[in-house]
Amino acid sequence: MQIKKGFEISFLLTALLFAANSCITVDKTVGNKYIPEEHYLQVALDTFRLPLQVKSTDSIQTVSASYMTIGAIRTEEFGLAQFGTAGNICPTSTAFDFGEDPRIISIYMLIPLAQTSDESTMARTSIYFDPAQANITQNFNVYRLNKYIDSTMLFNNSLKEEGYSPVPINTNAIVYSGGDSVRVYLDNSLGEELLTATDEELDDFDEFVKRFGGLYITADAPIGNDIGGRMGIFSRSAAVIYMKFNFKPTWDEGLERKDTLVSFTFGDSFCLNTISVSSKESETDAQLEEMPVEGSAGVNPYLDAKEFKSIIDNWIIQKGLDPAKVVVGKATMHFPFEFPENLDEIEYKYPPYLFPTQRRNINDTTFIKYYFPFGDNGSNENPIGVMNRSLKSYICDMTATVQEFISKDASEIDDTYNIWLYPIVKETDATYGTTTISTDQVSYFNGKINGPAAERYPILTILYTVLND
Repeated sequence: MQIKKGFEISFLLTALLFAANSCITVDKTVGNKYIPEEHYLQVALDTFRLPLQVKSTDSIQTVSASYMTIGAIRTEEFGLAQFGTAGNICPTSTAFDFGEDPRIISIYMLIPLAQTSDESTMARTSIYFDPAQANITQNFNVYRLNKYIDSTMLFNNSLKEEGYSPVPINTNAIVYSGGDSVRVYLDNSLGEELLTATDEELDDFDEFVKRFGGLYITADAPIGNDIGGRMGIFSRSAAVIYMKFNFKPTWDEGLERKDTLVSFTFGDSFCLNTISVSSKESETDAQLEEMPVEGSAGVNPYLDAKEFKSIIDNWIIQKGLDPAKVVVGKATMHFPFEFPENLDEIEYKYPPYLFPTQRRNINDTTFIKYYFPFGDNGSNENPIGVMNRSLKSYICDMTATVQEFISKDASEIDDTYNIWLYPIVKETDATYGTTTISTDQVSYFNGKINGPAAERYPILTILYTVLND
């Protein structure tokens, strides 16, 4: 087929115009020679080795409205760790009336295993490091507290021996083998005592718990030097003390005596979980190849705040930067780890989340201190220390904290800025959809991360820019 000459010329012109238009480029460097070099923004990425040490956490907050921890675990690395729980005995309502001449029949306590939300990083309610220990038998003991649990004890993970009676009040052996609940039969002397409560005490929970105190529940250690054990996480809010008694009704004349059942809660809205560990001797400031992560009240990686500030200040000096003009775009701490020979141990021994925590006063009017994650975990877009198995590392966003270290004078960095790398828990409220991130107060781990002397050592990376005058 022949193309007419006029159409052929028109087609070629159109093609040339299109080609010319499509080849037009924008030279973004035009005018650059007129901009002084000092007005360019400097963007850079620097990396620092983190000189971690191993240090115990002291007097961590173990009060819990939800969970009771009971058990004992002995490991080759850390020795014996024991867990117990103490709580006040509290009426379930102010409508109690024991009637005339009440007589105790029986009293027992039902302790169900906790249930955790699918949204929680604390999915396990039984802690053990060997699956063969999942259903071992453990002996539990129940003691009377010598005083009630008050606010002075909320931020202490221990209970002194003088704080409870040394004689158990459970009437028979309590053997727990990992089931969904534990039933504890208590000595009737406890019930006889509770039946002496006055109307005023039954109507005032504070007065009731001040007089009658509470209970302390523990577990026996593994026999001899046996390695193993288990810690159970039970539901405090669902733990109930049932008391059956016989009384003479007073609401009418000539009524026969009758039996009835009343209940008490374990803890007036909270319990105190106790922890005793044997790992403090593992503390060291040596630069190790491998570092333990025990969580709980045990040993964990630690970074001295003054040493960290010194590293940042030296970097500022070496770069010749003005700290007032350094803006941190992103700062992340990387804590690498190596897979154990038995990969299943990742599930049992390693925390799903690790994040830098600090120890500060609970408020400006008290000297009580507690541990909580640094505020950099507030955004869901930021890495909050979740275990990254593909990179074999815990990655934590610390942008705001590093910016604060840069801007503050060295004299302003005190012990409250010291950093413990600690297991945290992320939980979402099913009703309101709110998410909270806090220290994991009820788990126990036997994990490891690489230390400063390892080939893949812990680092801080800072992506930053320097503002112009």
